[in-house]
Amino acid sequence: MPPKNGSYATRPGASEGWWLCLLVPACYAATVWRSYQQHQNEHLPQDYKRTVIVTFGLLLHSVVIRGQVQQRWNRRQAILLLLIVGGLCSALLRVCLAENVVFCAISGLLPVLLYDRIYFSILATIPKSFTFGEAFVVSQGLAIFAYGAMLQLPRLNIHPERELSDMKIIYSILQVGLLGIAVLGMATHYLKWVRNSVAFWIALLATSCAVALFPIGKLPAITRLVLFLASDPQTLATTGVYLALLLCTISFVMWQFNYGRRSTTATRKVFHLLIVLVYGPGLWYQCRLLYLASGLMLAVLIVLEMARLVQLSPVAAILNTAVNLFIDEKDSGPVALTPIYLLVGCSLPLWLHPSPCDLTNSAGLQTLILSAGVLSIGIGDTAASVVGYHLGRHKWSASTSKSVEGTVASVLLQTFAVWGLCHFGVVHLTVTKAAYAGIAIIVNALVESRTDQIDNLVLPLVTYLLMTGSSS
Repeated sequence: MPPKNGSYATRPGASEGWWLCLLVPACYAATVWRSYQQHQNEHLPQDYKRTVIVTFGLLLHSVVIRGQVQQRWNRRQAILLLLIVGGLCSALLRVCLAENVVFCAISGLLPVLLYDRIYFSILATIPKSFTFGEAFVVSQGLAIFAYGAMLQLPRLNIHPERELSDMKIIYSILQVGLLGIAVLGMATHYLKWVRNSVAFWIALLATSCAVALFPIGKLPAITRLVLFLASDPQTLATTGVYLALLLCTISFVMWQFNYGRRSTTATRKVFHLLIVLVYGPGLWYQCRLLYLASGLMLAVLIVLEMARLVQLSPVAAILNTAVNLFIDEKDSGPVALTPIYLLVGCSLPLWLHPSPCDLTNSAGLQTLILSAGVLSIGIGDTAASVVGYHLGRHKWSASTSKSVEGTVASVLLQTFAVWGLCHFGVVHLTVTKAAYAGIAIIVNALVESRTDQIDNLVLPLVTYLLMTGSSS
């Protein structure tokens, strides 16, 4: 619940961004609508259909949250509205999916309650790190993840003899791992003694062991992970390439250490280019490995940031230096969110899609949609920043550093990238698909030039939302 005075320390220099509450629910709804148009709605996983209805409830509760923040109603009224939203969500689950009454009641109310709790908690405990709109996106994502884990993880031990697909195994490994990180984070926040270096190392080791030994079917998670990575030579080779790119990233960071200067906006785009090299081939040839790697890397980044915040010896000094060198001007709070946002932004289309990896272990017919994050951030945003930094002469307004030249470069380079994918047969564009892709490119470039919200959160969602029409 909001504080008594109704005030929060949001990210300075940015607008409130209330409109961002629409993006995640709209992406889920657009995915379902596209499947319905293609007469594939019956092939959508049941859990995905449930999640779509839950996101609608989260959208409605976003309106309630705004009213709470702006003190339009008191706590009793807010609780009543929350129950109404949860009840409506439960009714939709019952009517649309014919679910069990008890299951509908839990699924309708629990995610909304969790969303409400997460939203106000992150605004209160991590001041100056989010706008109200950015907090919507983050909180919705966390609530949806928790709901998905609630649906899927209990089944692993109820029916351990059931054969699991590669994607089911990957989902389970990531859910177990990220839930373990969440528990560690809550323990660190609420228990002061855990912030001691020795205690934190012990807690981290205990969490890692618990995650590694968690049963997924008849085998522990670590065994499932090793078996997947060693499943074929191509997966092993791609894993080696990913490790090599990780070493390149570490080498670049170390070079910046020796260089001794804080990086510029253009310099930081090196990380964008490196992530393009990871996600491009991954989407086309090793989609399942990419999905797994994206979640594991997210867990690593969260743990590293936790270690920095608790001043964990002996790694805190190195982490603090790295943050000071590469911190973005939008990182105004105590938490360095820039690297996490970059990874999350490129991964969002993968995580939002109901079946991102087809039977050939690639993005298949969904390549263009699933490339929305890489296209808008790795290519478009990089082009806008680099060209705008070096050649930008005509600013969109006196209050922004974004230039017309940067926006034009973003559109041109994204267009060239889509043309390249089409030329080499990675995607196949009809006139309608090309039109949707063109609209998505232009809109995300214009949004990048005008918004003061975090690009890495906003642009992939906007692009994914518009790209869903390209396969209709």
